[in-house]
Amino acid sequence: MRIIVLFIAVFSLVAPVHAETIVYKGGPIITMAGDEAEVAEAVAVKNGKIIAVGEYAAVSKKAGKKAKVFDLKGRTMLPGFIDAHGHISSVGTTAGFANLSPPPVGGVSNIPQLQETLKSYERPTGMPIIIGWGYDDSLMSEGRHPTRQDLDAVSKEVPILVSHASGHLGVMNSAMLKLVGINADTKDPVGGIIRREEDGKTPNGVLEETALFNNLKMLAPTSPEAGLPGLAAGAKNYAASGVTTAQDGRVMPEAWPTLAIADEKLDLPIDIVVLISGERDWPDDVVAKVGQPSKGRIRIAGIKLTLDGSPQGRTAWLRDPVPVPPAGKGKDYHGYPSMKPEDLAAKLQWVADNDFQLFAHVNGDAAAQALIDGVRKHGLSGKRTIAIHNQVVGPEQLVEMQKLDIQPSFFANHTFFWGDWHREVSIGQKRADFISPQASAWKVGLRPTAHNDSPVVPTDMMRLVWSSVNRRTRSGDILGPLERVTPYRALQQVTINAAWQIKEDASKGSIAKGKRADLVILDRNPLTVDAMDIKNIKVVATIKDGKTIFGNLDNADSAK
Repeated sequence: MRIIVLFIAVFSLVAPVHAETIVYKGGPIITMAGDEAEVAEAVAVKNGKIIAVGEYAAVSKKAGKKAKVFDLKGRTMLPGFIDAHGHISSVGTTAGFANLSPPPVGGVSNIPQLQETLKSYERPTGMPIIIGWGYDDSLMSEGRHPTRQDLDAVSKEVPILVSHASGHLGVMNSAMLKLVGINADTKDPVGGIIRREEDGKTPNGVLEETALFNNLKMLAPTSPEAGLPGLAAGAKNYAASGVTTAQDGRVMPEAWPTLAIADEKLDLPIDIVVLISGERDWPDDVVAKVGQPSKGRIRIAGIKLTLDGSPQGRTAWLRDPVPVPPAGKGKDYHGYPSMKPEDLAAKLQWVADNDFQLFAHVNGDAAAQALIDGVRKHGLSGKRTIAIHNQVVGPEQLVEMQKLDIQPSFFANHTFFWGDWHREVSIGQKRADFISPQASAWKVGLRPTAHNDSPVVPTDMMRLVWSSVNRRTRSGDILGPLERVTPYRALQQVTINAAWQIKEDASKGSIAKGKRADLVILDRNPLTVDAMDIKNIKVVATIKDGKTIFGNLDNADSAK
């Protein structure tokens, strides 16, 4: 997912303060502290930390007579969710674009609907271009991407850019192509493709990977302060989904100043883990922050490298061909890498020499193998490398990953949003049944996580858990039933495992004495409801460092 940042008006989020001691009781408190479900009667919180967990009598005594008591009234408490990979800055900003997503996220299922949505879109004052987000050719009735001519029908004068749901492809109208300088003489960049018309020269408007990414700098905010509203809006969105730690998963140098200012000026409600793009050059003072403790809400955890593209966009780097290749590609087409081998080798050595944690975008099994080989060759074994998405991966590769401490973070929601497409078009039945192989990863001793990659799909954590447990596609098929995991395993992937992967499990990810009071309250228990109903569980409240950042806890009782 590539970050697109625009500006809106600036505002800040202020979380209510709870300085007093609060005891939560009256519902299942799932601590996530062990490898099997452990349920406590009560938990006490003071000054943003958990001071006691266990039986109510003991917790109450520790809390003291002046403590407030909050009755969960049968509702369920868990550690705050950690979305193991996403793009928080883009979550807020894309909400202001024309919504071109198909159901259930939006309402665009064909090109006429896309065109009407763009025509009715009201641009913010001063915005010179039209931007749409989230179209999905896999669900378009025409079975194709829109082209520059389709967008020219909306406007030939106003530049238009629409992004594919994956964020790895986009389409420009003729005015936008002219604005960024793409024409028949423009060569394909390394790691990207400019799709052409029948003459083999004229751009048809569709841009893949770096052909798109290299032309997005013009969308950067006009100043660091101008990027703050999108970040704040994204944080608010995550908090409503029960997330207390989110990620900005591929930050460019031009976007970092916004994050630095936000850490000082915004009262951000949640923590943000930043991954800086290893493909770009960075100032020494920013590089010095990588892996260091946070002084506020924002911490640079490591280096992000992107090795390939998107399986739903058919740009992921696969060992075997795509069953139904994109238009103009031969039967041997199997996607492609995003980096030259020598550039990847140099970056991996740089990461190793500086003892940084590596986060690598790998969707295809060829990309996964390049990562495995690179980790082994460049001395990164045992360094807790995170393989982001890691969707098309072989069982033998999982074994290699376990030996090298390459931990997978699976884009588990793919089974619902693109499962049918993967089975029929992009990777075929066999590979689709093993996509995001969570059960196999657990079996070989890995500690997997699951993520939404928002804004690719919404920040809905309960749908993410539901997908890990059920692996249902849009059509109702179970895609790889042997790779389903239990509800408890699915919850581990968005709590304690997610904290462990980013090396913050000493303070987050479970409800334990001394840890930060990052908590979420749900209206029902994911461990006891029908598995198919997990996606309908609602977030009642989100608590970060003891402060309520979403929902309402005003019904706390004054006496025990």
